[in-house]
Amino acid sequence: MNQIMTIAANRRFQKIAALAVVACTLLYPVLFPDQTYMHLIICTLGIYIIVNTGFDVLFGYSGQISLGQAGFYAIGAYFSAIFSKTGIPVLLSMLLAAAIAALVGFFLAIPCSKLVHHFLSIVTIGFGEIIRLLALNGPVRLTGGANGIGGIPAVNLFGFQLTSKAAYLYFVVALVLLALFVKQRIVDSRVGRAMIAIKCNPDASEAFGMKLSKYKSMAFTTAAFYAGIGGALYAHLVRFISPESFSADQSSMFLVMILVGGMGTFCGPIIGSVIIIFVTEVLQQFGQYQMLIYGALIIFVLFFMPTGIAGTVRKRYYHLLNRLPARPEAERNGDAAQEG
Repeated sequence: MNQIMTIAANRRFQKIAALAVVACTLLYPVLFPDQTYMHLIICTLGIYIIVNTGFDVLFGYSGQISLGQAGFYAIGAYFSAIFSKTGIPVLLSMLLAAAIAALVGFFLAIPCSKLVHHFLSIVTIGFGEIIRLLALNGPVRLTGGANGIGGIPAVNLFGFQLTSKAAYLYFVVALVLLALFVKQRIVDSRVGRAMIAIKCNPDASEAFGMKLSKYKSMAFTTAAFYAGIGGALYAHLVRFISPESFSADQSSMFLVMILVGGMGTFCGPIIGSVIIIFVTEVLQQFGQYQMLIYGALIIFVLFFMPTGIAGTVRKRYYHLLNRLPARPEAERNGDAAQEG
């Protein structure tokens, strides 16, 4: 009974969190119509939430650490920019770019499925750096080299160009909700339960007949697709991209957001993205002490909340629910008889 109550309460909390995100985002451009810079920040926040939502499937649920998400992020951005500049519709360009990122993620997962922990992180670091160098030293007519790609077309939705940051914000929010919904469907499916089992005990999962490489590849592909969508959204938001935007620091930021927010949770990618972007913006006024304070805050959160903010809150919330008195067995049986 307590377990059922806990699951129901968790579902209610997820719905409330999603509705709160929608309400705040929809009201902000109305209440503050002239805050173009803040619209840009919130759009970037939504993009990070999408990337981290997919990253959470890989890291939080299947237990595979990756420090190369910026590589998939760059693939989505560059391919979407290249496709759209050749005349392909922007939405189709974004989907094609995300599909290419997912395909690259699938092929990368084939050798990476045999690696764990720091070995896997080293390989993914190398992958991210290779993608950045390809963008930097690739054909100038395609990647633009060090100068990047400019003049990227705006998103055209049913004949309406999303040139304003407020309009683009609504588009990003819709994709954030879709990304969260799809992720939750994956987690609740048989595939999601298999990923969680592999993360908890890979040897036992393999002994029960699960193909570890299959589910790890699916997690990699999902995370790569989400990162590709995020990169495409970023490219059409700022309408200019360069290799400096996809360095190893970007991958590290994605990882920090998941760790601070709480991996393996519904709200973890949202909370982590909000906090890290807010802290980064606030700390800009401290100049050379910015990274010192930033690092100290991260250490504080991870030391006192090792499962992240969402994970810590969930544990305490579940603890309170489990302390609720259970209904007597006779009363539950009587209710069941009346329903029958």
